[in-house]
Formats: sequence, structure tokens, C-alpha cells
Amino acid sequence: MRYTRYTSNQFKTQKKEPHLRTDRILILVLILIIIIAGISLLIKNNKTEQTVTDESLSQLETSSVQDNVKNITENSTEPIDSFANVNVPVYKKSEKNIKIPILIYHNFRTPIPYDEDIYNLFSCQGNFDENIKTLLDAGYTFITLEDLYRYNNNEIGLPEKVMIITMDDGQIGCYTEAFPVLKKYNVPATIFIVNTLVGTTDYFTWDQAKEMYDTGLVKIHCHGYKHSAYSNVSKQELINDYTKSHKEIEEHLGNKVQKIMAYPAGDSSPESIETLKEIGFEIQVQTHYGTVNKSKSLDLTNLGRIRSERATGNQILASIGT
Repeated sequence: MRYTRYTSNQFKTQKKEPHLRTDRILILVLILIIIIAGISLLIKNNKTEQTVTDESLSQLETSSVQDNVKNITENSTEPIDSFANVNVPVYKKSEKNIKIPILIYHNFRTPIPYDEDIYNLFSCQGNFDENIKTLLDAGYTFITLEDLYRYNNNEIGLPEKVMIITMDDGQIGCYTEAFPVLKKYNVPATIFIVNTLVGTTDYFTWDQAKEMYDTGLVKIHCHGYKHSAYSNVSKQELINDYTKSHKEIEEHLGNKVQKIMAYPAGDSSPESIETLKEIGFEIQVQTHYGTVNKSKSLDLTNLGRIRSERATGNQILASIGT
């Protein structure tokens, strides 16, 4: 048998080799663990950053959408139907010929001052309340002249039984007595104002006009810059007065307003109608007392009205022919 002889140094070296291998393995394992931990941390950080980015993007997109919706809402000139969500059928102009009565009121005072009301222009709060309630009970839906314009352009349909309320001149009773009734029954009305009379004795102020307008129930439109016979003025004066009147209304209401007017005392002429139509007043309300407008023959520049200051609700219904 042959033996291998080791020197003492050789023996020491040979004896240490297993320990060296173990140390190297441990070091490699530690390095591997560190690498894996580093990769995991990097992945986690990337995910966190991505989440933050996604959340930020989502918030930005949400904010942009909200801002866009806000801008659309604030800047939109598209009117909203005053009779939205009615539970009755509606008809386009081509589908059914319907009656479109327009009521006219002037001033309101309780009690009615019969001794000074020689032209029967006063109503009172109780009478106005009775008119509205009777018409609502009879199935009428109250709309605005803006609704009528859209209907005439085939943009919307109307219920078969509709009614429009108008008030001329802008006297204080429209604010103190009629306005509470409009709010009580949630029905709209149009008040035609004379600019030079706003805020004077017996007439409501611009602040009161805006208060009513801001409810969405009251539309404010032109009755002339002054209470004049506009069929007798020059074309340029007619243009100037109604342009100035409309501009002033928009400035005080703080919003764009459709060009709608009513003639003081119903005083118009073919020339005045054409002139105002040329500058954008496509709706011109006349008096033509007793006229019930019909969709088949609807003329937005020649709308007639029914006097209602002293009428009962049933008398109004009789005037319409129901």
C-alpha cells in the first residue's frame, strides 16, 4: 500500500478548503439576496410611482372634465325648457295644431285701487293666485316665449294645453304680489320693462329684477327704452332705443338674453316689425286683445294676448275656448 505524505502546510491548506467553499457559498447567497431585495424594492418603487402618476392623471382628468362641464354650464346659451319633466305628451309643431294663449297683466295691488284704475290695469295677489290655480287644475302647462321660439323652430315639442304669462311695464306689484305666486306654483312669466322707469316710483329696481330673474322663473325683456309710440319714431331711433334697452338688461342681469320685445300700448307698424326683426328681435309681442295664437298660423312677430287683470280663471278658459 502506498501512502501520500503531506507536509504540515499542505495539511492545513487541505483542511481549510471545505470552509472556504462554505464561506463562498454564503457570500454568494447573501449577494443574491441583496440583488433580489434590490430588484423587489425597485419594482415596488416603480409601481408606487406609477400609482401616483395614474392617480395624478386620474385627478387631472377628473378635474379637467369637471372644469369642462362647468364651462359648458356657465357658458352655454342653450335654454332649458321651462316645463321640463312634465308628465303629459308633447307634440312637435308639425304633429298637432295647438292653441298658444298669452296672458297679459300690468300691475298688482291688494286691494285693487278701483278709484284710480281707470284703464283696468290692476289685478291683486288673490286674483292672480286664483287664475294660476284654476289653469293648473284645468291641465295647463306654463311655458316661456323662449320655449315658444324653440317650438317654432322644431327643436322641442309642447304639451297640447299650454299657457304663457306676460306682464308689461315692470311695476312694483309684479315683484311684491305676483312674484310670490309664481314661486308658490313654480310657474314662469315674462316681464317687459321700460328701462327709464326701472327704480322710479311704483316700479321695481334692477336688483329686484335680478332677484326674480335668478330664480329661473322670471324672464326680463324689452318694452322700450322709454314708454313711447314706436311706430312714430325714425328707423334709427327705433334701432338705437331697443339696442340700448336690450344691452342694459343683459348688463344688469349678468347674462345673455334672447332678443324678445313687446310694444308699449301695442303700437307697432309693418316698418317697425321689419326693422326690429332685422336686428334680431324675432319675437315681437303685440296686444291684439282676445287673440288666441295657434301653432298652424303662428307668427312670432305678431303675437296677440288675452287681458287677464280682472278676469277669473274660468273667464280666461272661456276666452281660450275650452
